[in-house]
Formats: sequence, C-alpha cells, structure tokens
Amino acid sequence: MNQQAPVPVPTTAAQDALAATLAALMPLGGGLLVALGYAWLDVFGLILGLGGAIGWAFWWRNKHKTFFPKDLRGGSVGGIGALVAVIIVLLFISVS
Repeated sequence: MNQQAPVPVPTTAAQDALAATLAALMPLGGGLLVALGYAWLDVFGLILGLGGAIGWAFWWRNKHKTFFPKDLRGGSVGGIGALVAVIIVLLFISVS
C-alpha cells in the first residue's frame, strides 16, 4: 500500500505574529515571576518563583502538546499577555 505523506499546512502571517508574541511573553513572564517572588520573599520567593515559572512552562506544553502549536489562538496568547501584565503591575507595586 502506497501512502502519501501529509502536506504541511502553510502558516499565515497572523500565526507567525502570535508565535512571535508567545515567544516573547513566556520567558518575560517567567523572569518577572521569579523577580516577583524575590521581591516578596527574598531567596525563598526566588525559589518559589522559579518553580512557578517551570510549572507554567510544563502546563503550557501539556495543554498544547508542544510549545508552539500550529493553530495558536489569539485568546491563549492574550491570556498569557494579561497574566504577564498582572505580574508586571504586582512587581511594580512591590518594588515602589
């Protein structure tokens, strides 16, 4: 039996923009989470923040089966953006 390989689906500019936004937000959010933990609880908070950032990455990968799925939704990336914005506000309030 002769089977053809599946034809890859070309990505659109919107999917590329969502992937680039996700690639910027995930490490930024993880680093800010570590900084927030350090601002709140010193070294213990740093360790908790690092654990939270690693847990966040594992959660994203388990939910989407890969870090950069081919069918990214704007709502998923927007949710990550909103979470990063909340972390930024909390960090700003904690430091000032």
